[in-house]
Amino acid sequence: MTDDHNPEEVVPSESAEVTTPENDASVMVWSSSSGESKLLHAMQIDETGIAWLLNISKPKILEELIGRINENPDQATSIISAESKGKFLPREQLARVSYTEGLSQLLIIDTDGKKHKVTDGEEGEQRQIFEAVRQHLGGDAGEEEADAWSVMQGPLLGLVITAAAGGFMVFLATEADPSKEFTGRRRGMKQLLNWLGYTIGPTWMGVIAGTIFLGIFAYMIMQLVKRPVREFLAFKTV
Repeated sequence: MTDDHNPEEVVPSESAEVTTPENDASVMVWSSSSGESKLLHAMQIDETGIAWLLNISKPKILEELIGRINENPDQATSIISAESKGKFLPREQLARVSYTEGLSQLLIIDTDGKKHKVTDGEEGEQRQIFEAVRQHLGGDAGEEEADAWSVMQGPLLGLVITAAAGGFMVFLATEADPSKEFTGRRRGMKQLLNWLGYTIGPTWMGVIAGTIFLGIFAYMIMQLVKRPVREFLAFKTV
């Protein structure tokens, strides 16, 4: 089997969670989008702790991993953590697990204060993982408002990208010339950008970029005023 087959064949959405026959552990398998590609993830949660392998780019690696887990379900933790990028956090080193649904943020914090971010998938896997931690590891449950930095991270990135892209498009519109000829690689793309810049013009290009920028900024302010609720499970004080 090659590495370039469809990840959905390896991680069907309806089997995002697999429970061992003894029902004493949960194995989570899911995928997430990263630009034009998909990343694959696996996590094992039982009473001893949490093991995970995130951001797998080659479906074959995950397929072989799941195959070994299915053959030896009792060894799932050691199988996952034995991978080069695999990790295992025993319960005694687990300080806190928090989940903020409105921000799609799931954090696992160890007793050294290190934060491990867990990427969400297409089927709400962050919620499933949080509930699996509650089921297998317990912890003192609570709720709090999300902090300002957590709320601002996503919108700030959007603002930076919008400002950079908007400035670039305004520059292209300013330099656009309908009589200009293009040669070499990506000739068609250059012609398209030149035509687009000339048609819209630098003024309206700036208006469009500014409108998008203000929309993202307004959304960030709204989120700061009405903070999303963060659920957490506390185990030890960091």
